[in-house]
Parts: sequence; structure tokens; C-alpha cells
Amino acid sequence: MLYTTIESYAQAVGVCDDTAGRRLRNVAYRSPSRASGRRFYPVGAAVMTLKQREIDAGAIPALVDSAGILGTALYIEAEMLPTAIDLAEWLPREAMRARLREMHAAFVGAVASSPLCTPTVVRALEPLKTLFVLNKDVTSYVLTGDGRPDVADLAPAFAVSNNDAVLERQYAALNANDAMMEAA
Repeated sequence: MLYTTIESYAQAVGVCDDTAGRRLRNVAYRSPSRASGRRFYPVGAAVMTLKQREIDAGAIPALVDSAGILGTALYIEAEMLPTAIDLAEWLPREAMRARLREMHAAFVGAVASSPLCTPTVVRALEPLKTLFVLNKDVTSYVLTGDGRPDVADLAPAFAVSNNDAVLERQYAALNANDAMMEAA
């Protein structure tokens, strides 16, 4: 997953550190022990704080270019599922939405044709497909159109790395909340 800091966000977007801090205040962050208290915010959440004029001025590619990764490039916590859903719904340009649909279709095809496709992976295919947008290569491609990832190789490994009961429970809980909201 791609991460940004307050300083990187400010520089990429062209705002001061205080403005970046205010915008990212409610965004979940990671603060690895080796970072001495420095906060790292998921780019998938940070882009949603941008103003339209900043998007028009090229802030999204600048933010993606300034981002880095923490830890493993494949594993993404199940708790990030709401961020993945929000990002997919937020995408401001049709080209971005089309690239996301392309990645989702390629993900399903790659996983289905892989020898790693097991009943447990098939059962979790929808939440895995949803979470896939937060993979560093997929996020970059969806947001900028640069560097289409090799989904045939990436998707099966991503599915195996992220397939766990916590993800399935998180997805089921989100769907139950949506159903309750629609019923009300």
C-alpha cells in the first residue's frame, strides 16, 4: 500500500504543513516504531481530501509519485476495506473508474485461472477484489494511468496473502450495515 506523510502531502499538493495536517487529521495512519512518531497516511485515503482545483492542477500524480510503502507490498489489513470502498466510490474521473473496472476484471480472471484458486479464495473473492485497489501498483495505475501492473502475476499472490477470516467478517459487517441503512 502507498503511504504519504504530512510533509510529502503538503509538498505534492502545494499547501502548508498545517493545512495538510488538518486535512489528514481524521485519516487513519500508521506510525512504525522505527519512524520516531512520524505518521504515514494511506494515499488511497489522502487523495480523497484533495480540493477539485488541486486535482485539476495535478496533485494526484504528484501525491502518488511522492508516496512510499511500509512493510510488505502485498499484505493489506482487512481494516482498510472501508477505505478501498470509499476510494472506488470517490474516483473523480471516468478514466480512473474505467481503470478500476479493468483491474477488478483482470483480478477475477487472474485468480480464477490460477492454480492457487481454492474454495476459500473463491468465497472471499469479492472483498479481495475490493481491497485490491489499495495495492501500491494498482493504486498508482488507477489514479495516474501509468505503469499497468501485471495482474496475472500479482492477483493470485495478493489473494493468497490477504485471504483471511478477518477480511470476510469485515466485508460481511460492511454489507450488513449497508443493508440496514437501505432498509431505514
